[in-house]
Amino acid sequence: MVLTVIGINHKTSTLEEREPFQISRRQLGEAVLRYKRLHRVDEVAIVATCNRIEFYRAHRSKGRHGLEVVEFYRQLGVPDPENFLEFSYRHVGAGAARHLFRVTSGMDSLLVGEHQIFGQVKDAYSAATAFGGPGKVLHKLFHQAFRAAKQVRAETALSAGAISVSGAAVDLLLQKHTEAKRALVIGANETTETIVSSLSRKNISTTIINRTEYNARKLATAYHAECLPWERMGDELKLADIIFTATGSSHPVITAQLLQESPNHKIFIADLALPRDVDPRVGEISNIHLIDLQDMKYHLEKLSERRCENLPDAQGIIENHVDQFLEWLHAQAFAGGIDAVKRELHEAANEELERFLPGFHKSEKKGLEGFSHALIKRFLKIARRNFEPDGLPPEVPLLKLDPALIEEPLPIKQTEES
Repeated sequence: MVLTVIGINHKTSTLEEREPFQISRRQLGEAVLRYKRLHRVDEVAIVATCNRIEFYRAHRSKGRHGLEVVEFYRQLGVPDPENFLEFSYRHVGAGAARHLFRVTSGMDSLLVGEHQIFGQVKDAYSAATAFGGPGKVLHKLFHQAFRAAKQVRAETALSAGAISVSGAAVDLLLQKHTEAKRALVIGANETTETIVSSLSRKNISTTIINRTEYNARKLATAYHAECLPWERMGDELKLADIIFTATGSSHPVITAQLLQESPNHKIFIADLALPRDVDPRVGEISNIHLIDLQDMKYHLEKLSERRCENLPDAQGIIENHVDQFLEWLHAQAFAGGIDAVKRELHEAANEELERFLPGFHKSEKKGLEGFSHALIKRFLKIARRNFEPDGLPPEVPLLKLDPALIEEPLPIKQTEES
């Protein structure tokens, strides 16, 4: 099996460049199923967050992963799907495993060490599993990634005092609008819960609006906030001092039309959704200051600098988990090879027995069959002792059975790792 990943993220593309390729969380499972059926690959998982879209693939042959992704988006009706390749990176084998482990540990995030990515990767894996995307290799890969992330968090200071992107957005807006007293939060999900929790700790009066009012009311109750129906959003937009929006909508939910008249006071809006929830023209309205994920990128890069000193320790943990995964992968390849040899040996033994048994007495036939099977067992035992991972001589590299698993070609677009 050859493991590959191809994707785009905040390091290789801008917000506008990623936007056409975004897949919402509720569409992830169906997207995995569509991809798997379209290209008939053995195993697939897709990780999609505001800052990345990545396609993980395990198949019997290398294939053309980049062209598969382009065709996948073409089938979805995305204009100019080949643009994905222009902004993409690709990793194979050990590189693919290392990349996922870094992502899940928060080492590849906008804010180094942020914790939300762990839950987002778990959600993506669960969605893929529900639709039959992963198989033995990807199941092992993602579970190894979760173990690596937990160890990084437990044994390094990478996430010490870490806040999420949404938590950083709250701090940023309150820094810019020091007199803010009233907040509006649009959407009811993990991201907005972090926002509401942070606003609650800062004693900011908060109103929550969501298309499904039940979810908004549930979140509001937990944090003693106010809840309003979706239809009231237009009026509430003009009353709030700071606004946070992070829905799963495929179209803007805040348009310039909703704010036809300039408000009488300053309003800061943080759009944390991809595709974006706020029409960019809203930022042109007087007294409205719009911040999106691209703006957050520059702010978070400064916050991340303080945590970078913990990266070497975290990377050491990642490399240990990469080694463990490769050893397991090699063992699977070896076991498959031994099973094939075992079948061939038994078939050959049965053919030879058919040739020689007529020359033996009935009482001798059973002993001859037993001798044949015992000899095969002995051969297999010698093979395992000499070639299983624990018994590999020093000069024999892991994964010798499939060099593609340890050879990492140049990515489509080189990216610097932190």
